[in-house]
Amino acid sequence: MSKHFPPNWVSLIFAAGCLLACGVWLGRSWNPPPVVDVPVTEKADVMETTPGVVHLQESKRIAAGIEVAVVEPRPMHRVNIVPGRVHYDDTRHVEIKAATEGVLTQVLVKPGDKVEPGQVLAVLSSPEVGTARADVLQRQSELDLARKQSAWKQKTSESVAELIAAIDERRSMKTLEAEFKERMLGEFRGLLLSAYSKYVLADKLASKVNSAAETGAVSSRLVDERTSERESAEETLKSVCEQSLFDTQRGKEAAQAAVQDAQRRYDISRHHLTSLLGYEEPGVERGGEAAGLSLVEMRAPFSGTIEERVCGVTERLKRGDRQFILANTSQLWIAADLREADWPALAMQTGQELPVESPALPGVRLKARVYYLGREVSTDSNAIPLVATIDNTDERLRPGLFVRVSIPLESDEEVLAVPSSAIVEHERQRFVFVSEAGNHFRRVDVKTGREEAQWIEIRSGLNRRQSVVVAGAFALKSELLLEREE
Repeated sequence: MSKHFPPNWVSLIFAAGCLLACGVWLGRSWNPPPVVDVPVTEKADVMETTPGVVHLQESKRIAAGIEVAVVEPRPMHRVNIVPGRVHYDDTRHVEIKAATEGVLTQVLVKPGDKVEPGQVLAVLSSPEVGTARADVLQRQSELDLARKQSAWKQKTSESVAELIAAIDERRSMKTLEAEFKERMLGEFRGLLLSAYSKYVLADKLASKVNSAAETGAVSSRLVDERTSERESAEETLKSVCEQSLFDTQRGKEAAQAAVQDAQRRYDISRHHLTSLLGYEEPGVERGGEAAGLSLVEMRAPFSGTIEERVCGVTERLKRGDRQFILANTSQLWIAADLREADWPALAMQTGQELPVESPALPGVRLKARVYYLGREVSTDSNAIPLVATIDNTDERLRPGLFVRVSIPLESDEEVLAVPSSAIVEHERQRFVFVSEAGNHFRRVDVKTGREEAQWIEIRSGLNRRQSVVVAGAFALKSELLLEREE
């Protein structure tokens, strides 16, 4: 019995056979392209684009001065990190206070202003200072008068001594009057010349009587009287001369003592005025108007910056009230406490360098120098104070800033370390370049620790005997950053 397929099924079977025949024909006629190896240079280019890897041609490596060294452990001082604070340098920080009670008439500076030594910061009106200045002027006048009197006494004493010497030579009255007419003799001119005139007259009369007595013209009694008068006049003259010498010498010494006393009183008044002002004021002796005598200038004792101003114009200040804080912040102090765990650090010497870091300056490592170590353990903190000086000419630091201080301990320990020239930094991350075959250099992020001289401790990221770039690392960093931009 024969089977019959419907017409639709016959068409489908025929179409399937055609498709199968076409597929066999296409499979026999198509040949795939041959496999071509990628050149070595193209493979190298692929490696250059690997993240964190830099490839340099030999010529470029030589031009960059690339040098490689093997990482090895080396002895470094053990350190402790202690917290600290930035403080003003006490030798360059001062509170400028009112030396006397008064009212502010001028305030010439504000916080942040830089001032020079002797610059006027404010002006204060003080009656007490006015009284002190007036006293200085009075004492100065008394001193000047005492000096003039002393000079007059000195000249008088010298002139009297010369006049007495001339009298002893028995010069004529006319000669003496002419010679000492312009000389300073004071009251002693009349005393000495009068006594000498009487002596000259008595001597002349006695001489005449003696001559007349030889001829018998006068009696011996008259001769005795005239002789007695001459001797009396001579004694009087001698007494006047001696008394005059004594009085002039005593007057000269008294005048000198008066000068010394006036000088002392003047010095005391000047010292009192200086203590009120807080500085030595020149030229007060020239005097001035009463209103000007009471003005006090508050001056800067050294160059620095006004850190704080308290009062304004027309405000009243009492003695000892703070008006300004002046500081020179080109050098600051780092203050920290050394506790029992830091006890070996007491062997530090003055001037020894200490690494300092601050969260406010990430990645910046500063250097301070030991200024002093305390001698007594505080019963409150159970610590010894450490103060170090730090240069701040760039004004990056501010008093009160928190810092971390690396305190070296006595013993050494072996740590993995690399030269500081091997460490580079980007976006607050430190890393090194590890040398690999074919002039390839791979970036490796590291965590650093203590620093000593030209060495930096590696706490993680590297292993012993790895080769790192120690010269030319910045050139590799530049190449790496350029590849990222491309």
